[in-house]
Amino acid sequence: MNRIKDLRKRARLSQLELAELCGVHQTAVSQWEQGRTNPDTEMLIALSQIFHASIGAILGLDTPDDPIMIPVKGVVQAGEMTFVEDEDISAFEAISPELSARGEYVALKVKGDSMKPMFLDEDIVIVRVQSEADNNDIVVAIEGREKATIKRLKYQKNGIILIAENPEYDSIFYTNEQIAKLPVRFFGVAVEIRRAVK
Repeated sequence: MNRIKDLRKRARLSQLELAELCGVHQTAVSQWEQGRTNPDTEMLIALSQIFHASIGAILGLDTPDDPIMIPVKGVVQAGEMTFVEDEDISAFEAISPELSARGEYVALKVKGDSMKPMFLDEDIVIVRVQSEADNNDIVVAIEGREKATIKRLKYQKNGIILIAENPEYDSIFYTNEQIAKLPVRFFGVAVEIRRAVK
């Protein structure tokens, strides 16, 4: 029996979402998962790329470590506080089952160079979704409803500072009053970087 259903669930995709990525009707995905039909060679290659798994693993012939696929949810600015782009990137990144067991994760594409050389434009950052962060964590901070940035966090008595690694950029300071009023909150903490291939 193939492992398409298991791999789809690990990638947190619905049957309809997988069908759209493959360019087939949802019924085709349903039939694959039930073992009524099998994907052709071209479709197996597409599934292999979507799941970051071997064709043998998809067909149930291999027993891999089963990486967990997380979606690239959008873009975060490594610059000034700017509006988050909620673009449909239709990409996924693999994380280990061990990492996945420690929380909820998403991947974001970095735009800008305020965190250079740590993060470069177009890099992918793996973010553990959490509303609290420790001093010196690299956080994705959100101001209001849509403005966001990725910066190093420093706590102060009267607020927080979001610090750019690139000295050409100013830090962003929020008082405790501003944090409550705007509000400013943490979306998550960066745990891993995937360097963009140029």
